[in-house]
Amino acid sequence: MGHRNVLQLQCEPIECVRIGFVGLGVRAKRAVHRMMHIEGCRITALCDLVEENIEEAKGIITEQGGEAPTTYCDNDGWKRLCRQPDIDLVYICTDWASHADIAVYAMQCGKHVATEVPAATTVADCWRLVDTAEETQRHCIMLENCCYDEFELCVLNMAQQGKLGEIIHAEGSYLHDLRERIATNDEGGRKWSNWQVEFMSGHNGNPYPTHGLGPVALAMGINRDDRMKSIVSCSSKAVGDNSLQGNMNSSIITTEKGHTILVQHCITLPRPYSRSFLISGTEGFAQKYPVQAFAFSPDSDNVAMGEECNRLMEQYRHPFVEMYKQRGEELCGRRWIDYAMDSRLIHCLRNGLPLDMNVYDAALWSCLVELTDISASNGGTPVEIPDFTRGQSSQYERKVFS
Repeated sequence: MGHRNVLQLQCEPIECVRIGFVGLGVRAKRAVHRMMHIEGCRITALCDLVEENIEEAKGIITEQGGEAPTTYCDNDGWKRLCRQPDIDLVYICTDWASHADIAVYAMQCGKHVATEVPAATTVADCWRLVDTAEETQRHCIMLENCCYDEFELCVLNMAQQGKLGEIIHAEGSYLHDLRERIATNDEGGRKWSNWQVEFMSGHNGNPYPTHGLGPVALAMGINRDDRMKSIVSCSSKAVGDNSLQGNMNSSIITTEKGHTILVQHCITLPRPYSRSFLISGTEGFAQKYPVQAFAFSPDSDNVAMGEECNRLMEQYRHPFVEMYKQRGEELCGRRWIDYAMDSRLIHCLRNGLPLDMNVYDAALWSCLVELTDISASNGGTPVEIPDFTRGQSSQYERKVFS
């Protein structure tokens, strides 16, 4: 079967992007609110299995002066939504296991796709996403909002301007004390959805790698001028009433150029929130947690923190921060990165531009869900990482966002 790669896919500009939402939980309703404040789009359909969720989302739309969308509230509603003619983009916010099926069907129906993280939970489903995007020539983006955070964008700017030299090592994690959300209450319920806990309870690797991995992968040019080659993953033992398979998972990725990436996951130990985000290059160093800091050759002991760090962040301020942060904070507070992410998506679709992240990024970052499980379950055995671009990433001429 022949494949036309979609590394720099450009589709016909869409004057007004018509959006259908599948899944209307907390994150989806926030997205509905954001989209009502982004120029050049409108929401034409909503789908969820819970009528109350549909009514809440519909209320957000109509209260902002939008037209009431078509709604679906049954098991096959998402398929009818994907077939609905007046939809250009299907925005998926369902349980993780259903992301790939909905995305594949939506692309087969001629729609572009934006899916919450992870885009898929198996390597086979990652390949389905790639194959379908190539066959249909439709966009498929994973909504990795952490790629749009201010510090990460600043470091991306530094990396692309050569300030950090060759990036040899990077770290990205999801370290978040979620024991209270996982724990059952007196009535036997949880703050977290049961499907999340059930998935993680049966998983021995890193079930949620993309928040930490995405930003460092972009800074390192992964799927642009380097690729991930293999991974070794190890999990600790499980301790505590609210532990899952293991309290801590650590994975090391080796790239084709011989660079390394450490990715970690921990949600059941008492520790401060961190995504790690550390970049170490031949000319400089950047870290976000626990304190934002930079250091550069030849005097790497002279660490830039506080005011000096802020000065550097201003000097290397990414244009997206200038464009979206103020308005995003007005609408979403600290979640302004979601506004930036959605605004960029709509901008690119309206102007026929390649998206900031593509289906190969979605597949590569998501495939670690299964690959870390395989490696950790086999004593840290190295596992090969597929090249979802089929060796064509060297054709990628554009290393920066559109």
